[in-house]
Amino acid sequence: MALSSSMFFAFAAFVLLLHYSLPKKWQNPLLLLASYGFYIGLSPQFAAVLAVMTAVNYACALWIDRNRRRSRSRLWAGIAFNVAALVFFKAGSLFLPDLLALFQRLGLPAPSPGMRIVLPVGFSFYVLQALSYLVDVERRQAPACARPVDFALYLAYFPKLTAGPIERAQRFIPQLAVPRTAGQIDLERSAGLIFLGLLRKIVIADLLLQSIPAKAFRAPGEFSPLELAAWLVAYAVGVYNDFCGYTDLARGVSGLFGIGLSRNFNLPFFSRNFTELWNRWHMTLCFWIRDYVYFPISRALVRRGDRFGRGVNLFLPPVAAAMASGLWHGFSAKFIAWGALMGLLLIAERLASQLRPARPISAIPVWKRSLSVLKLWLLAGLLALLSAAEPGPALAFFSRLFSSAPWRWPNSRVFLVILPSAWLDTCQLRSGDELFFLRWPLLWRAVFLALAGGAIFLFSRSGIPAPYIYQGF
Repeated sequence: MALSSSMFFAFAAFVLLLHYSLPKKWQNPLLLLASYGFYIGLSPQFAAVLAVMTAVNYACALWIDRNRRRSRSRLWAGIAFNVAALVFFKAGSLFLPDLLALFQRLGLPAPSPGMRIVLPVGFSFYVLQALSYLVDVERRQAPACARPVDFALYLAYFPKLTAGPIERAQRFIPQLAVPRTAGQIDLERSAGLIFLGLLRKIVIADLLLQSIPAKAFRAPGEFSPLELAAWLVAYAVGVYNDFCGYTDLARGVSGLFGIGLSRNFNLPFFSRNFTELWNRWHMTLCFWIRDYVYFPISRALVRRGDRFGRGVNLFLPPVAAAMASGLWHGFSAKFIAWGALMGLLLIAERLASQLRPARPISAIPVWKRSLSVLKLWLLAGLLALLSAAEPGPALAFFSRLFSSAPWRWPNSRVFLVILPSAWLDTCQLRSGDELFFLRWPLLWRAVFLALAGGAIFLFSRSGIPAPYIYQGF
């Protein structure tokens, strides 16, 4: 059940009606029951895995909290369990053939040769939430949740279950303990986010991603450099609108229940360097990696207090953070290459900032700023390419992109669909409000909503909604 489908909205509307019809003490149990019903609709096995992960992490946090003298060793036990589960489901298909061969050599009854290890939808997202919860409990930055229903809802809450955003327990769980109502302003903003999410997903992302030929990233030699450049831009803008649209939709639906979710994107295409791009794209993941990977490594090196620690601190934290992000996306060569390249680019920027002081933007000539933006997006294009293709085809794509092969004009529909995305982002930047259209005069707001709403309706009737890309992670 995709979040952009009519079935999901019917389900959410039914749950919303029950939610505000029940006394407060039954609202959280209802949302938990609805969340598991939503997940069982995807797969009963996925729901069973979620229940096991919930029970283990709930018990582990209480275990940590009750004996502070051994809290660190118990934390590491909880971390080991979650990381092992993540590796098993992420990389299980890689070592499954070797495991079957080992069973045969030992003469043990082997599983069926047709056995597959399937990653549960949303598993990567709720495992990171469980890990941050255990660490925060051990650090005393969040209390161990005594109410099992609230903790189970923290991991299973259906608007964010399949693809985030990655919430922190210290922000999410307290919202479950207070009376929840949705006032007029909350309803307007929630409805605006839902509308914006549908516009980005159905009208922009699906059209862009469907316009890319299936062979563009596998056999780039069959296309001209101009076509490849168009497909690469279409892929980057399509993925952005797909995931940003999902997050807006999840935040909007959650807002109707009086529960706020975190923003995940902050106009990444207006970034001026890779550090800024890192902090603007999939922000809840990047901030998670910053707080639980980057900072712990950096602080450990600073505590050494010697020249070696200071020198390594320039290199190790950014590489570890980028590689952690790559491996979280997938245990494959393309994501390892993506993480390695991102780490090198972050190191290069750190070294450059150490060698020369930063200058205010107004002091930098326009041509230098333009050249820096061009360089940034050229390299960002290579990063996007590595996330779409394996390293070999990605390098072939990039070399073909700068070859002297004859140019052929790509399908102009690509540019027509990119324009609304650029317009939305520009309006959000200039107004400082992601829901800028709510500030417009009534007439202009009605015209915009009518035109965009008509487009959403027409394109949603054209076929089954495409699944969100990040649901595969």
